[in-house]
Amino acid sequence: MRAADLHRLARTIREIALRATENTGEDSVNAGQLAVLEDVARNPQSTIGEITHRTRLAQSLVSRIARDMADVGALTIEKDPADRRKVRVDLDARARRKILERAGNTIDDALSASTPSLTDDERRDLEHHLAEAERLLRTGADTATTVRRPAAAPPRHDAP
Repeated sequence: MRAADLHRLARTIREIALRATENTGEDSVNAGQLAVLEDVARNPQSTIGEITHRTRLAQSLVSRIARDMADVGALTIEKDPADRRKVRVDLDARARRKILERAGNTIDDALSASTPSLTDDERRDLEHHLAEAERLLRTGADTATTVRRPAAAPPRHDAP
């Protein structure tokens, strides 16, 4: 698989996921907002720096998204009691319920809408392969956190 094919696949899968989680209407969020919301959902009470590190978004963007989402009631921002220079970000309880509810949606309808020329059997195969790819990537990512140091180079024996 070429990198360009992987990018196209990732974009298509993201579109299916957005459709499945009903992130297509008036309350839809963009990719940066979604990354912040997903990160805060997985990591409650995070600092802006922690969210920035995990999402790999610019700190200024994460700060702006957090403020904007707090303004509409999706996130809460509170001063860190241990370090008043930092803030802690969390999902509002209503937003958390809505996100968890939508995350539990099946992808059946979204997959059908995105692949109208596939047969039902092909669509079931595709869903099976997507589930298997997710499992393998999650398993692989779990072991990727182990850092391996390269073997030391043998000593050089330069002639004088």
